[in-house]
Amino acid sequence: MTQPSADTSSEYRAALDIGSNSFHFVLARQVEEQVQILHAEKYRVQLAQGLDQHDVLSQEAIVRGVAVLQKLAISTQHIAPDNFRVVATYTLRQASNAAAFLKAAEKVFPFPIEIISGHEEARLIYQGVAHHRQNNHQQLVIDIGGGSTECIIGQSYDVKRLDSLNMGCVSYQQQFFPEGKITAKAFKEAIRSASHEVDNIVKRFSQCGWQHVLGTSGTIKAIANIVNAENEIIQPVTLRDVKQLKKQLLAFDNTQDIQLAGLKESRRAVICSGVAILQAVMQCLDIKEIEYCQYALREGVLFEQAENMQHNNVRQRTIDGLATRFNIDTQQASIVNKLTLTLYQQTKEAWQLNKAIYKELLTFAALIHELGVDINASGYQKHGQYIIEQADLAGFNQEQQRALAWIVGNQRKRIIPMLVEQSHHLSTDILQKLCVLLRLSILLSQQRQQESDYPITLHADDNKLTLAINRQWLKERPIIDTELFYEVQQLEKIGITLLIKLT
Repeated sequence: MTQPSADTSSEYRAALDIGSNSFHFVLARQVEEQVQILHAEKYRVQLAQGLDQHDVLSQEAIVRGVAVLQKLAISTQHIAPDNFRVVATYTLRQASNAAAFLKAAEKVFPFPIEIISGHEEARLIYQGVAHHRQNNHQQLVIDIGGGSTECIIGQSYDVKRLDSLNMGCVSYQQQFFPEGKITAKAFKEAIRSASHEVDNIVKRFSQCGWQHVLGTSGTIKAIANIVNAENEIIQPVTLRDVKQLKKQLLAFDNTQDIQLAGLKESRRAVICSGVAILQAVMQCLDIKEIEYCQYALREGVLFEQAENMQHNNVRQRTIDGLATRFNIDTQQASIVNKLTLTLYQQTKEAWQLNKAIYKELLTFAALIHELGVDINASGYQKHGQYIIEQADLAGFNQEQQRALAWIVGNQRKRIIPMLVEQSHHLSTDILQKLCVLLRLSILLSQQRQQESDYPITLHADDNKLTLAINRQWLKERPIIDTELFYEVQQLEKIGITLLIKLT
């Protein structure tokens, strides 16, 4: 791979999809507002094969994955860290010991790995397809991965429906075609299981509707290659083609014996499970034909990087949507946010809060801190935390979503410490400090008075805070005075000393 020089590395962007079957890498160059793809590479790792019935990822699978990352670390060392986004999907979402993989990777791979939800994976897949095959009509996109299958309906760049189904070519191969044995019974059971998964989305997706169907990633690519092996002009894959391919596969006793034109050796082991899943999807959703698109998750990640650099922030749109949906008092949220950012500016150097993501999480928490008020005003912080934990938050990875939920859930009353194992790339110590800033902002603005300026300053020195506050201003607000007394006690429990200095 051609290496960018250090002085031009800011022009280059890269994305890596740590999938259940393969790792997909793409390198591109930013040319004004356009993204020019320079290089793409696939590494067959089959992480999902190492996931046992208790969702424990084997050491062998971890070693395979980390070995690929070690190679990539060498060839991508000149890419600026902020320009290389790495996302992990189904297998690391499921693995109870995902932290073991992340820790092993951290030793050889200098870029942070984000574990994303199934819905976030689906959204990013659609963005990749939409940038390659933008359509003014509604289109259905299907991606059959190693551990999960994503289905998305969208129009242009807008997503209308999406879901991530718990079925993939690697996991189904292990479940229904163990040791590679091919039987009619195995196909029947695999199709029935996949149909049961798809049945959950049929009503919602059918009500939305679509005019065109696109399939992406390795499974559908492999099937399209077999179907079109002797075609001069590439044709869409029909349901009849899929059923015919199943008949061809049944002529073989084992996946190792499969000899079909257009099928790569690396795909033999999982072609039967992939065909079974695609047949179930097409039958349940009444899909007559599906066209292959070469762009998918990694391109979606790549294009979104470029868009976010142009201030088209997906996370901000998600937060705005939550505020509207839950009827948040945006005026009060704005007051709290303004004060929170003031306190942030006064403490960011001493508390080392300079990472952009920390400021962003603090801002988001301030803007939606009253998310749970409509459910129960007395314990709204916990309801807000639950909503954020369970919601489909576009643009957030799992760690960012958990962090945001924790900050909102601990904005008042007792602080429940965040577990260290819940955070990998974000510092639990810094998240706790962000929570303190939000708590103080909410406390000081709780009387919901529109004030142009608060007569306060906050000084941080390690775990010691000094809040300088105008004596007369505080005297006129006895409730805030009382609340500050109790806040000193709450912060002391988490190791932060708060001193009140009247001026």
